[in-house]
Amino acid sequence: MPMSGLGLCCRPSANGDAVRQGVLDFLLMGGRHLDDAQIYSNQREVGMGVRQAVELGVPRSEIFLTTKIPPDRFGFEAASEWLSAALQELGLEYIDLVILHWAGTNELSLCSEPKACRQETWMALQRSRGKGQIRHLGVSNFGPRQMEELLALGGAPIEVNQIEYHPWVPSLHLETAQWCHEHGIAVTAYGSMGSSALSQQMLTQDSLRQIGDRHGKSSGQVLLRWTVQHNVSVIPGTGNPKHMAQNLGIFDFTLTGGEMAMLDHVPLEGRMLHFGHYPDLNP
Repeated sequence: MPMSGLGLCCRPSANGDAVRQGVLDFLLMGGRHLDDAQIYSNQREVGMGVRQAVELGVPRSEIFLTTKIPPDRFGFEAASEWLSAALQELGLEYIDLVILHWAGTNELSLCSEPKACRQETWMALQRSRGKGQIRHLGVSNFGPRQMEELLALGGAPIEVNQIEYHPWVPSLHLETAQWCHEHGIAVTAYGSMGSSALSQQMLTQDSLRQIGDRHGKSSGQVLLRWTVQHNVSVIPGTGNPKHMAQNLGIFDFTLTGGEMAMLDHVPLEGRMLHFGHYPDLNP
């Protein structure tokens, strides 16, 4: 899974033909990691962009496409039906990574007991993995207890956990990432540069600007580089090719130990989640 990807959520350029063009632009400039989800309502257009890139010479084997199954499709039969529909909508023969989008259930869920729902879903998806329809399985917004419940099934390993991750997240998120690394689970960050409502508050901080000036990089690139140096992959979202190139251009510099330490030690009173619409990691 490439360390820098393109998030496909929650902005005007992630809808309709704009997201198809964005996917195509990203892949043609060398990007390879795409992060999508059922609830983003753009899988058809994302699949079109992938297929067009392949037609123009990008090897499908190099593209790493993630999508996510929402809790209202949890359950063995529901998950199996969801996967067939997702493959058809994407127009692809397989999906590189399928993630359980978050751990809880909601009023639309066909099964009501969260633990059983997650486990049934996992068993259905690992069966599809055995058929080659899915290459890898992961989770999002899961805490250690919830991951241990899936690992206890003794089937397919959890290969990725996607969580909000930046210098200002609560300690629980940092501890969850550490637990994942200790158990051989890759971590992907969403919200690396904050939410749309709070990103400017993060990116305009003097400390980030000063670090960026020393390296000839933007504040956003500094935040992405901090994340990558913690062995966490990033999926910033943009439809602007210039910004895509900047987000991919984070591997030609390294933050010093002092710079990392400064960003690592945000005071507790300054820590907060920018995306509060997902349940706590340990419901």
